[in-house]
Amino acid sequence: EQIRCSCYGLGGFLTRTGVGTIVQEGKEVVEIDGVKYLLEKPLKADFALIFAHKADKYGNLVYHGSAQNFNSVMAGAATTTIVEVLEYSEEALNPDIAETPGVFVNYIVKGTR
Repeated sequence: EQIRCSCYGLGGFLTRTGVGTIVQEGKEVVEIDGVKYLLEKPLKADFALIFAHKADKYGNLVYHGSAQNFNSVMAGAATTTIVEVLEYSEEALNPDIAETPGVFVNYIVKGTR
């Protein structure tokens, strides 16, 4: 969730997990309606190395299988994103199928199977 917060520009999220344990040390505690929560701040990545099935010249990406789970979020949370792709197209992908917009992609590397 910390990475997702970074991707979406959120200041963090509240969780009850870790309240009253060693995990709480050094973290801000917020109390809402008598319930204590820890504030978990966003986790920004310097680099994201991700894999996509297809990319166009603008960096728009399409994934297959389990690559759909976290690659898009990691691309949004990283300062620099490097993508290995199986298929590269000079023509723009249909925006209705692109799962990661090219604005989050810095480098594309053509891979092999």
